[in-house]
Amino acid sequence: MGPTVGIFVDYESPLAREVAAKIWTGLSVAALGAGYTKTTARWESLRTSRSPERLEGPRVHIFAVGQDRPDAVDAIRPIGDTETSHLYGVVVAVPNRPSPLAGSLLYQGVEQLTGGGVRVGAVEPALLHALPRECESYARRILERLSPLLGY
Repeated sequence: MGPTVGIFVDYESPLAREVAAKIWTGLSVAALGAGYTKTTARWESLRTSRSPERLEGPRVHIFAVGQDRPDAVDAIRPIGDTETSHLYGVVVAVPNRPSPLAGSLLYQGVEQLTGGGVRVGAVEPALLHALPRECESYARRILERLSPLLGY
């Protein structure tokens, strides 16, 4: 078997959509390389309300916002019970020339989670360009951190 990943994307941001797709590709490749036979993604819009019962399976939740739509960071919030073993990814998708404010946007996204009760150590933040090598590297890091939670 393999992990189920909740991917929450600001679909209004072309940057966020592109980076999220490349992260998913990287997760799929890394999972196969790690011997997982099945990896599933549950894609949802970051800007819509979430149904907790649909999200019980994922052990990792990745939030992708774009530097081009900074208001979406306000929609980042913990999923379900923050006491259980979940890993959260906060990704700010940046263009070739990122704004100096991209780092503070990333910090704000992490703060949305930690302010909601998520441990700082359970959050994997990243500023990513829509480059396969960057997104795949991030995906491998997520998978490495997720493996102990899955008991593999």
